[in-house]
Amino acid sequence: MPAVPLRRPGSGFGSEPAVDQLDAAARCETLLQETLDAVRPMPVWQGAPARAGARLPLPGRESELLWYVTRGRDILTVVSLPRRAVLVGVVERHWRRRGWTITSLDADRSRPGVAATTPDGYRLALRFGESGEAGLTASSPGVARSERGPVLSGSADHCVPPLPYVSCPYWSALV
Repeated sequence: MPAVPLRRPGSGFGSEPAVDQLDAAARCETLLQETLDAVRPMPVWQGAPARAGARLPLPGRESELLWYVTRGRDILTVVSLPRRAVLVGVVERHWRRRGWTITSLDADRSRPGVAATTPDGYRLALRFGESGEAGLTASSPGVARSERGPVLSGSADHCVPPLPYVSCPYWSALV
């Protein structure tokens, strides 16, 4: 799927972003699936709870209210301690090949992670939790509120990935 351009207020393209929440959600889903497709063997996953909400303008800036969406994947495959950095490395290399900017790289042995931003402003992250749970998320930049369907809302604070339980000869290996 090609990048979806955003029209920023005052950019000369109009006053509304060209993308609404439903378009942004579809783009997030595509980014997540393309990332998982780059991982071999592909881990077992389930969709994480979808989130959406408003991004308030920064203090002192005149700006209209924009909206965001976040989509995610909970990794259900047990990724052993030695393989966690390998998984993060596979994802990081995939994102770099796509030309995305790596914004964070955590080399912690038990809880490694990586985050990136696409040229069109979407943010992705792969993070491990304390008990080996892993989550892959994609969040949109500011977009227009969707008038085409229901809007989900929620907070990232309430979305803890489930503990992994699927064994894989490669990802679960203790090496």
